[in-house]
Amino acid sequence: MLSAKTFANATTTIMVVFYIACWLISTLAPDLIFGIANAWMHSINIESLKATSAISFGTVLWGLISISLLTWITTYATIRLYNKWLGK
Repeated sequence: MLSAKTFANATTTIMVVFYIACWLISTLAPDLIFGIANAWMHSINIESLKATSAISFGTVLWGLISISLLTWITTYATIRLYNKWLGK
């Protein structure tokens, strides 16, 4: 049986690290991030989606909070269901 709270905390921590790394790379090397995104979206031209100005710190903070909450809730619920369906 997995601890839902511990698993959610661990998953959220990893998501926060990825989010901050992505923000830093997109700030310091936007063409690299755009190249990766373009490679993931086969046959779709995303050139028109490229930002023309830097994202504000408030937007970054709001994104960090919202992705953290969504990650924690989703992971917690998934582990609770997993444990329930496992029958323990």
